[in-house]
Amino acid sequence: MTSPTAPIPLFRTLLREARKMNDYNFRSFAIRRVKTGFAANRDLQGEEASAALAEGQQQLEVLRRQVILGQLYPSGRSVMEV
Repeated sequence: MTSPTAPIPLFRTLLREARKMNDYNFRSFAIRRVKTGFAANRDLQGEEASAALAEGQQQLEVLRRQVILGQLYPSGRSVMEV
């Protein structure tokens, strides 16, 4: 069973990694997806909450890989960032 405060560090870490993305569109999508994912799973308890946290850890690893790829192949600045 997970404690009620267990998702908070995962949420912060996911947001921190999402903000590292170079491209504006990918960055805003990742931040929006993190926020909506946590809002949708807010009321989960027990095994469902544990499964959601495990999925969140997997998504964190995917996001970290995407950040690394984005740093290897940077794109130009978006009009939204100027």
